[in-house]
Formats: sequence, structure tokens, C-alpha cells
Amino acid sequence: MRSVAITLLMSASALVSGQVQLDKPLVLVSPDSAQRGIEGLAPGTQNDALVTLGDARSGMYHWAQAGGTGTAITLAAQPPVDGYADGLVLRFLPSSASYGPVSVNVDGAGTRRLYRTDGHLITAGQMQPGTIAEIIYTDTAFYLRNRAPEGCPSGFLPANERLCFMRNDTINLSIYNAAKWCSDRGASLCTWDEYIHACTVLDGQLEGMFDDWEWIDDTSDHTHTGVQVGRWQCRSERSYGAVENPNNYARVRCCYRK
Repeated sequence: MRSVAITLLMSASALVSGQVQLDKPLVLVSPDSAQRGIEGLAPGTQNDALVTLGDARSGMYHWAQAGGTGTAITLAAQPPVDGYADGLVLRFLPSSASYGPVSVNVDGAGTRRLYRTDGHLITAGQMQPGTIAEIIYTDTAFYLRNRAPEGCPSGFLPANERLCFMRNDTINLSIYNAAKWCSDRGASLCTWDEYIHACTVLDGQLEGMFDDWEWIDDTSDHTHTGVQVGRWQCRSERSYGAVENPNNYARVRCCYRK
């Protein structure tokens, strides 16, 4: 048995509202199609509530207000989500830039990881304030349906149509933490070929070049050593300790592949 609010037309000048319970299907049989309808339905707030065409078209049930941080997003939907189900779609305006390991918590229903549709971490520049993000839930996680940015993320320069090179070097880290630092931003340490190419074609546009050693994604034949480059020129190269130790640090500059 469902409870339905019905407005009855009593006369040309009077409307009466009431709550009516029906134990049979409600069939509208007026020969005038304009008279076969239910008007004045409020937005649905329950799982079994009726939804009007206007509300469905407005997208209000898929819109949420974003808060939290770039790596821990909180969303408030209206009406609130009371649990996660495969196919749940939500749209929102990010309150800050997001990339790397990102989580989403909708209406306190629990924290879930957010990935790109290919299962990788969110790419730098893919979620920005002022740009609508659309996510879909399936199999214990959310997936971002936004396309990757056409250009290079902020802080990167295009070395070619597929490679973006970080404009400036950053902090001193071990090779393991350097790789993680880039990965957390949706990027990675550059390979030797990428570094040489970008260093050459972007000459004069880069900052912090040739003032310190920088890690690349490479190892050497020596025990527990990685490869550092770029100390005095693009082709400067040496093997250096990869064991976690403050003495085995170098600068970090990331590459982003589109």
C-alpha cells in the first residue's frame, strides 16, 4: 500500500489537498490527455519516491557539493546517499586540484578510492576547481569519467605531442621517494631518452637546470645504485647510491605522458 498526496478539484475556485492511501493501482482514464497527470510533486527524498521529468532533466539527484581536500574529497548530495551501489553517478565542482591517490566520501557512507577509468591514479590537471567532475561507482571504488587534460598540467612544458617535462626541479629525495613523489602527482621519473629529449628541445625554458644532480628512472650495473643526470649539461650522468640515506639524495623532476 502506498501513500499518495492528491489535490482534488472541488470547484472552479477551490482546491482541497489531502493524503490518500490506495490499495489498488491508480489508473488515469480521462479522455483528455492533459487531464491525465499528477501535479505538484515535491522532489523525491526516499528511495521509493516518485521523480518528476523536470527533476530528472535538471540532474539534481546526481549533483553534489564538494569539500575536503584534493586527496580526501567529501561530497554532500541532496537527497543524501544512504549507501554505495554499482552505477551510482555523481557530478561536482572540485574545491581544489586533485591528483595521485584520491579518496571520496559521500554523505559519510565511507571512504572509497577514486581512479581513472583505466584503473590508474588521477592525473595532474584532470580535476581542477571550476571544472565539473563526473564519477561513477562500481566494485568498491569510484572512477573518474573526465578525459585527461589536452595540454600539459600546470608546472609542465610540452616536449612533444606525448611528453610533458616539469619546468623546475623540486626537492631532494632518495630515488624511491622521488619515484613515489612523481607517482603521487600522476607523473613519473623521466627515462634517460625522455630527459635528453626534453632537456634539448626545451633549452632556455627550463628552470633549475645544471645546478644539481637529478634522478631519472634508471639503474646501473653497480650494486644498489641508481642514475643521476643533468649536473652540468643535458648529458651529465653518474651512478649513485640508491639505498635510503640522506647522503643518497638528488633533485626530483617528473615527466608526464599524455
